[in-house]
Amino acid sequence: MKIIIVGSGTSAWMSAAALAKTFPEYDITIIKGGDPIGVGESTTPHINQYLKYMGIDDVTFLREARATYKSSSRFVDFSEFGEVFHYPNGQIPEGNYGEWMLAKAYGQEVPPFADTYMPFVTIAEEGKLPLDHPFIPNYELGKDRSFHMDGGAFSTYLEKTFCENVKVINSEVKSVSYNDKGVAFVTTERGDTDLRAPRVEADLFIDCTGQRSMLGGAQSSWIDFDTILTDTALVVKTEYTDRDKEMVPYTNAQARSAGWEWTIPTWDFISRGYVYSSKHQDADSAFEEFGQKNVTEIHFRNGRYEEAWVGNCVKIGLSYGFIEPLESTSLFNTHHGILALMDILSEEPGINQFARDRFNNNLAEHMVGWKEFVEAHYYYSRRNDTAFWRDATSQKYDLKDTDHDYIQYHMTGGDPSYSFEVKPILYILAGSGYTIVGKRRYEYFDVQPVPDARIRELNEGYQTRKELASSLPTMYKYLKDTVFS
Repeated sequence: MKIIIVGSGTSAWMSAAALAKTFPEYDITIIKGGDPIGVGESTTPHINQYLKYMGIDDVTFLREARATYKSSSRFVDFSEFGEVFHYPNGQIPEGNYGEWMLAKAYGQEVPPFADTYMPFVTIAEEGKLPLDHPFIPNYELGKDRSFHMDGGAFSTYLEKTFCENVKVINSEVKSVSYNDKGVAFVTTERGDTDLRAPRVEADLFIDCTGQRSMLGGAQSSWIDFDTILTDTALVVKTEYTDRDKEMVPYTNAQARSAGWEWTIPTWDFISRGYVYSSKHQDADSAFEEFGQKNVTEIHFRNGRYEEAWVGNCVKIGLSYGFIEPLESTSLFNTHHGILALMDILSEEPGINQFARDRFNNNLAEHMVGWKEFVEAHYYYSRRNDTAFWRDATSQKYDLKDTDHDYIQYHMTGGDPSYSFEVKPILYILAGSGYTIVGKRRYEYFDVQPVPDARIRELNEGYQTRKELASSLPTMYKYLKDTVFS
């Protein structure tokens, strides 16, 4: 099979590497026009699926992607001013979540929700790297983490390690021609000796051109995620001034007047960005609030195409869809699509409509689920101090048949017994200051408060972990000694 990949960013090289590894007999070409922005990216723990598939271990990835560990996403001022909560990256453990809810309803002092059920969060909040330790249950560094990475460095590694037999055309795609099978051919820039623009044909085209969606965008209708209000990002790389303090094991998300600001510490630099709504703040005010120099401005739209695979063209990553950068879903969407494509091409003797339908249903369900997760950060917020936050918390989100239904059931009259099902969304709900069932209902059903001995146990464990943090290394020291020595 002859495959053409169009794009120069992380999604293009991740696609090329996976295809070259899985199908060494394929004729694979990447048309690489232009350079990606490459300001540093944050991943989710699901990146492990791609790394395991490619046979890339942690040390190799950290070195080659100039990466650092990420244990959680930290949200500041999202629920209310002065409030901080974490969404942890570990595998969600079984636990008596209702115990914490009950204690909070009765006004008993307990550690933050994430610290209670994902104890490694306490270490991260102290600015230290969580390590495997008896005082930190439900945690393994080799599994319960994700990364902050330099996408450009990772792409270079993939190219040199897996793509030896991948042909590279250093040219922009100038035009796309279609027929009844999909993309008939693309033309590239005409060289000095070309009489006409070179024509490139293939059996399968992979569109990794970002939100331009140069190949596949004309083949499918766009579905807008209009409940997500942010549409512009200001991004910049900054240098470290104190690596021990600034190289923290979490992505920091600081709420601002018309959006939020990220801080992503890679090994070589800090990536900073201000994601905001241009309907609620003009560019001059946004630049002033961000307060950074040498900034790149990026406009984006939230949504997806109705179909990711049409005819002989597959849209991967941003060319298929995008949800604003909150919770780092972009790379997840990318490698999820890549691995789904590898599965289907490995199973099917040829390209048929059943293969396309499976792929399209998979990616659509995946994207919608993560849209709802991102929306929850705004849905549960108590902010109403600016026009943006008033609008963000007033959206009528379509939350039917989601985890929100389960939460609403319990909040509006469900069983007041407090053995709740494990739901990742509870970390956002509780972090935003809510309990599932209020004190009035607990008292009506004669549910007793959490015993004082148990409250002491939870708080003593929390204090023990804070004390333990003082003896653990910073992430900079740990990586310097074990990976970048």
